[in-house]
Amino acid sequence: MNRNFFIYWTFVLCLVVEGYAVNYTCTVNPDGFCIFQGVRITSVEEANDVDLRAPSYDLTRIKFRESEMFVLPSRIYSTFPQILELRVWWQSLHSIYIPSNLLHLDAERNRINTISYDTSTVPMLKKLELGHNRFKSIENISYFENLEFLDLSHNDIRSIDLVLFQRLKHLRVLDLAANNMAIVKNSMEHKLESLAVLHLNDNRLSYLDINVLRQFPNLEKLDLFNNQLMYMEFENMRSMFPKLSIANIYGNDWNCENLAEMIIYFKKINILEYKLYSVLKCRERAVDGICCSEGKALTILKKSNQYFSNYVNELNLHSQHIMQEMKQSKQEIRKLIEHENMTQASLKAFSDDMSAIRNRIESIAAITDGNNGSSTALPRQTKKHEKVDKLVQEILKIKQDHQSLARENQVFKQQIEGYEEMKSIIQELKQENNNLRTKLAKLLDDFHEIKSVKSVPTA
Repeated sequence: MNRNFFIYWTFVLCLVVEGYAVNYTCTVNPDGFCIFQGVRITSVEEANDVDLRAPSYDLTRIKFRESEMFVLPSRIYSTFPQILELRVWWQSLHSIYIPSNLLHLDAERNRINTISYDTSTVPMLKKLELGHNRFKSIENISYFENLEFLDLSHNDIRSIDLVLFQRLKHLRVLDLAANNMAIVKNSMEHKLESLAVLHLNDNRLSYLDINVLRQFPNLEKLDLFNNQLMYMEFENMRSMFPKLSIANIYGNDWNCENLAEMIIYFKKINILEYKLYSVLKCRERAVDGICCSEGKALTILKKSNQYFSNYVNELNLHSQHIMQEMKQSKQEIRKLIEHENMTQASLKAFSDDMSAIRNRIESIAAITDGNNGSSTALPRQTKKHEKVDKLVQEILKIKQDHQSLARENQVFKQQIEGYEEMKSIIQELKQENNNLRTKLAKLLDDFHEIKSVKSVPTA
């Protein structure tokens, strides 16, 4: 028999029911992947009853095929403690836990909307593929400080502040394509020197202030194609991105004058790749194979562009203010909860002390009744008085404790009232923010109306 046959370890998938446990055994392919096939998990309870078996438990690459799992098997990471790469695409997963030692996770085409991790250590993860899932936000991504490649394409992240990625000092590729995204903000305070590739294509961007990308000075490729962009400031792109060589801008609603000037500028600074193909037919006209429209007055577009820039900055500052208020509110709530827990513990201790005193009183009463008519009643009566004196002292101490608790409870009530007032203020801030967003939506509608303008009379 061919010796190469023995290099290809084959372990037939077996399913054995032992009590409540369901066992799956993997097949190891020539690439070193331990492949599990046909795994079925429909609930968290079922995940606890799954055992994964392999020819060796020091394998580092795990893959699931033709499986359907609500969550991963609970014991996957304890079974394979040295795992470095996990591939679980097309598995119907709703959430996923990422261990600190994992280097590469491919969880594309699932139903994931949350990720979790060990908060006690910085994850080692370098490559994270979460495309085609159901994320609406991804705030906790900032904890994955070792990421070099991040794919969040084809989710539902409709607006984003790029400050989320500020701590990812090693990030080279960021894919935010096809997220139905309309607003991109950036409140970063420091540059992200490592980022080289940024995909913002296939979104709903009708406005993009190129300055929001100023914190990525080493950008080499920028994808903006298939959006709704009509106008963009480009004059400072070379100074902001000296390494930029690819800027795909086709498939937008460009004003022809702005597009023509932009292409001349691109060629001047050696950005020679700005389209994948030349369009053969456009509704109005094309500039260098890219469709555009003459119906939008450039001066109006510039003015609207500046207005949107200022308005988005205002909205960004207001959102930051609300987030600070929310953070302070959370801290106050945490303190109140801790104080309430301490109060409850003190009340329980008080109740226990009262029960102990009641038992002692009953015990003393029993001793007194038993000593009536006895010749030894006098010395025992002396002992009884000593116990009563001690009991009185304990009652006085408990009374003082009770008064102290009452004062603390009063302070606690005042804090609760302050918290209710703070909640009311936050609700007002939220309402103001919603009003601002409504105004922004109206401005976007007004901006889109400009697209329908066929001509603007000149003075």
